[in-house]
Amino acid sequence: HNKLDVVRDSEHCLSLAELESKSLAVPIQRHTNNVIWTSDSGEYPDCDGIISNLGSNLFISLSVADCVPVCLFDPVTKNFGLIHSGWRGTTEKISVNAIKVMCDNSSREKDIEVYMGPSISKEHYEVDADVALLFNRRNYTQKNDKYMLDIKSQIRDDLVGCGIKIEKINSSDICTFRNKQLPSYRRDGNDSGRIIFIMGKSNG
Repeated sequence: HNKLDVVRDSEHCLSLAELESKSLAVPIQRHTNNVIWTSDSGEYPDCDGIISNLGSNLFISLSVADCVPVCLFDPVTKNFGLIHSGWRGTTEKISVNAIKVMCDNSSREKDIEVYMGPSISKEHYEVDADVALLFNRRNYTQKNDKYMLDIKSQIRDDLVGCGIKIEKINSSDICTFRNKQLPSYRRDGNDSGRIIFIMGKSNG
């Protein structure tokens, strides 16, 4: 999924919602733990999370196909953000980095609300020991010589560990692998599409 596709697909989603694509910030995702703050539209290379404020009138997009899309919102300051958290980003604590960026811009951990969108479920996410052992023991189970990984559970642990209230963390139970209407890289390989998440404030 190349850069042009991600930008084009995000702009198309905005146009379907009758929103302005010129106010769009798009991360060019590389499975990093890099999270930036911006008030400006444009493309952001080597970045897997963008934080902004609703006052910037910016829309943020994200592209996923099994990885966890993490949506963040602070109703007090109106800071918000989108994070792409696959296994690499999760082990490198991208969600914790995102909370830090929000708090560096006047948010408080106790106010932040989190929603984790559809992603691959533990039942379908088989990994080898070298990946599984990077996670907390309670977030994977062994199955013969393989391991079944629960990324959302690890992200939840990390968020609670940095001060987010557990009751403010919500999560979709839709599995991208199981749901044939959704794209799954694990299931379809390079033929898989992407789910585009758009977050921002629409006027009405």
